[in-house]
Amino acid sequence: MEYARGELERVGDPDKLPAPIRTVLLVQAAQGVIDNGGLQYFFEGDWPGQPPYSAFVDAYREIGAIEEAQTLANAVALFPFPEPHLSQRRRGEFLDQFLEGGDHRPDSPFAPLTRILCGDRQVWRRLEQYVRAHEELFPA
Repeated sequence: MEYARGELERVGDPDKLPAPIRTVLLVQAAQGVIDNGGLQYFFEGDWPGQPPYSAFVDAYREIGAIEEAQTLANAVALFPFPEPHLSQRRRGEFLDQFLEGGDHRPDSPFAPLTRILCGDRQVWRRLEQYVRAHEELFPA
């Protein structure tokens, strides 16, 4: 992870990184945020460079976390407007209707998806396997 972050700092633009390094950065960032605050936290702020959420979904798929990728895609599909990654205000307004006391209401469509993704250790195992499979890009 440290190597991948260092490479991002060095080149400045994630699109200039080799695909496996970019994949690792996207999954690590997304899963870290989801583990800390669920999908609400993942969607609350803008990601640097405002990548489309499909980039995160594709990164999960790339590491073999197929069910998790679909869960994230299902969460993105809940937004009733196109390109939700581009409008923090609209995302916030939409998400807020499902909150109660800072947490998802029981009827929130995000709640079951958050339960699937938050704390999913399988993602971290698959990410570790992915890094091992591309170890030539990740010097020790």
